[in-house]
Amino acid sequence: MKTITLPLALFLLVLPALGGAATAAFDRAMSAVFAEYETIHKSLSSDTTKGVAASANKISKLVAKVDASSVQGKHAAHYKHLPMKIRSAATKLAKAKGIAKQREAFMELSRPLAMWATMSKPAGINVVFCSMAKGSWLQRDKKIANPYYGAKMLRCGEVVSGQHKGAAGGQMKAGHSH
Repeated sequence: MKTITLPLALFLLVLPALGGAATAAFDRAMSAVFAEYETIHKSLSSDTTKGVAASANKISKLVAKVDASSVQGKHAAHYKHLPMKIRSAATKLAKAKGIAKQREAFMELSRPLAMWATMSKPAGINVVFCSMAKGSWLQRDKKIANPYYGAKMLRCGEVVSGQHKGAAGGQMKAGHSH
């Protein structure tokens, strides 16, 4: 009985490490996706469409290489569908015309990325939520930069997950209120 118990105990000790390594590999692959996402975020929060379609196309290509099949553990089922959801939303964003449609598509792209960031908690990445837009996005900075409203309500939002959790912007241009 002891020979069965010892290997089982060792397996149970090693299993979380295997899942963590698989999640780390997934997260490393997602870092290139996030870099392009950041470009889109910066453009939309600056009220420009410059580079949005090109970065969305790059995300579609990059996420096609992200393999979630080796992720194990508590959220493995969620990870499994993230690359497909990200690719679909990125493709839609690449085709969107005009800043209003790009912002709508960016919100769709942000949903699976926010799920990833909430589960993986990648270093330096915050999930921000805007109650006015009823949408989340990812950003590194503590200072809120709202991609859904741009200059009109640039600081509207609150960090709900990540290093700066609880930080809020709350500053808006005159004439706008919550």
